Amino acid sequence: MLRLIFLIFLVVNILFACSEQDRILPGKREDAATSFGFSVQEKKQFTKTKAIKIPSMRVNDQWRLIASAESKNYPNLMLGENLSEIWSVSIGKGDSRKKRLVTDPVFFENRIFTLDANSIASAFDVNGKLLWKKDLTPPGEKSGEIFGGGLTIGQDQLFVTLSYGFVLSLDPRTGEKKWSQRLSGAGNTIPVFDDGLVYLVSGDSKAWAIAANNGRVKWKIDAIGNDTNLISNNAPATSKKYVVFGFGNGEIYTTFKKGG
Repeated sequence: MLRLIFLIFLVVNILFACSEQDRILPGKREDAATSFGFSVQEKKQFTKTKAIKIPSMRVNDQWRLIASAESKNYPNLMLGENLSEIWSVSIGKGDSRKKRLVTDPVFFENRIFTLDANSIASAFDVNGKLLWKKDLTPPGEKSGEIFGGGLTIGQDQLFVTLSYGFVLSLDPRTGEKKWSQRLSGAGNTIPVFDDGLVYLVSGDSKAWAIAANNGRVKWKIDAIGNDTNLISNNAPATSKKYVVFGFGNGEIYTTFKKGG
């Protein structure tokens, strides 16, 4: 009996709720854009009569870093007007369901250097001919299990970061490994060479300065309270005195180049 009474009460309440009309508040309607003293002003158009000074165009014949300049102060680079494909070759494994090809090529002394999604580095001449190919998967690791890394050229060396947690130095002419340095996290960003040191950010939010001649760690710093990782073509920026590192949480750190 109680159950029946409860059901009747519930149905009556539902009917009353459905039949109730929305209340329309009385009063004059005002435009929200002009209410409370605000007014929409027309945007003023400014004309600048002073000429803009642009540096003369120049050809960049060496792309040691994809950003073209360690300082990120890009020159006015020259590019042909009528571009067309001359040749194309496969560099190895590209994007797939589980992997992404995130490493940009670099160009040095008429050689093009690439790194595919399986951590295989290759060198091509300007006609697309393969000069050498090296599988950089560390011993004990499965080839193609992890993707990500970066390339840069400096001091007649090809520096490679790998998401396996290594930074390597290769001979750009033969691909032979000169040295290898273990990182405390994934090496999935682009390294930068400047004044004898290789700068990079590892996946555990540490900034590194590594000697280019032997791979020894000169110094490193931690990003405080940063648990965000990066897999990108992000690279440190350098000047005569400082180096600037970007981290996955959006923060940047500026340090002295030689001492951290």
